[in-house]
Amino acid sequence: MFHNLKILSQKHQVTLLSFMESESERDYLPQLEELEIEVKTVLRRPSTANHLFVPKPREHDEYHSSQMIALVQETLARRRFDVIQAEFLQMGQHVPRDLPIFKILTEHEVHYANFYADFKAETHPFGKIKKFYDWIVQLNYEAKVCQGFDRIVCMTDEDLKLLSEFVPPHKLSKIPIGVDSDYFQPRDSVTESPPRRLLFVGNYRHTPNREAVHYFAREILPRIHRVIPDVEFCVVGANADMLDRHTLSQTDKVKVIGYVKDIRTFYQEAALFVAPIRTGSGMRVKLLEAFSMGMAVVASPLATYGFTVKNEDHLLQAPTSESFAAQTIRLLQDPCLRLRLGSNARKMIQEHYDWKVIEPQFLELVESGHA
Repeated sequence: MFHNLKILSQKHQVTLLSFMESESERDYLPQLEELEIEVKTVLRRPSTANHLFVPKPREHDEYHSSQMIALVQETLARRRFDVIQAEFLQMGQHVPRDLPIFKILTEHEVHYANFYADFKAETHPFGKIKKFYDWIVQLNYEAKVCQGFDRIVCMTDEDLKLLSEFVPPHKLSKIPIGVDSDYFQPRDSVTESPPRRLLFVGNYRHTPNREAVHYFAREILPRIHRVIPDVEFCVVGANADMLDRHTLSQTDKVKVIGYVKDIRTFYQEAALFVAPIRTGSGMRVKLLEAFSMGMAVVASPLATYGFTVKNEDHLLQAPTSESFAAQTIRLLQDPCLRLRLGSNARKMIQEHYDWKVIEPQFLELVESGHA
C-alpha cells in the first residue's frame, strides 16, 4: 500500500484515510507526509455486532467505525475527488455506494473461498452447519460490497476466476503485488554458508499464517530433525502472541521472534525460506521478499498462487508434509541448488514483480475512469 501511494503521489494529489492500531503508529506518518500526501487517521476500535436480520462477518465489525464513516463524509464534502480506492474488503463498507466518482476495491484475497474451504474440511455435523452458515454470510456480504464498486482488483488468476462468479468480467482487473528489489537484496556474500535456520514470516492475525506455523512445527520439523537434528525454525512477524505457544514449545528449535522493524536481516541469516501455506487465497508478500532476497524457497503449491514460477527452477514445491521435509533436507544439503534457485527467483522478481514493472499497470487502472 505504501508503494501504491508513492506511485500515485508522483502524478496526483492523494489523500489517505486510514485506521491506526495505536497512537504509536503516528511515528510512521512523516514517511507519507514527505510524499506530500494528506493523511487523516482514526483509531480502530472494533464495534459490537448488531446484525439480527442482515448478518455480517466478523471482519465487518472489526473495521466498522462511526468515526471513519464521519471522516469519509467530511473529506468528500470538503473537496472534489476523481477516484476513491478502498484497500481490503473490510474497508469497502466505508465507501458510499451512490458516490458518483470512479470507485476501486482491492481484494487482496477472496474471503468467501476461505470460508468454503473451512466448511469442506469440517467433519463434525454441528460444526459443518456452523461453517456452512459462515460461508453463506461471507459470500452474500462479499458480493454485495463488490457491487458498489466500478472496478475490483485482485492479485491472482485463481482469485479472478472466483470473483467472476458474481462480478461482471469488465469490472475485474488483475494486478500482482510488487516488491522493491533494490531494498530487498541478497546478502553480500552468496558463497557464505548460512546457519541451518529456516525462516517463516507473516502477520499472525491472519489465520492461514498461524495454521502454517503450527503445521510446520508439528508435522514437518520433526521429520527434518530425524536427518538434521540442529535445524532451527525461526518465526518472524507481527501479532506472534496469537500463535499457539504450547504447540511451538515442544522443541527448543522453534524460535518465535515476533515483530521486527527491518526484516531483511532475518532473510539474510536464514539458510532458506519455507512457506507451508495450506489455506487462504491471494498473493504472499513474504514470497515476494524472499525471492527478491535471492533465497531458496520450499513452498506448498497454494503459496505460489499469483507467481510465474516453475518447480525445480525458481523454488521447490511440496504438497505434503513428507515431501516438504524431504525437499527442505535436500536444499539444506545442496548449497549449489540453493544458489541456483535463489538467483533464478530474484531474476523473476526483477522482470515481473518489481514495483517499477507494476507501476504502469496500477496507474492505468486508477486513470482508466477518465479515459
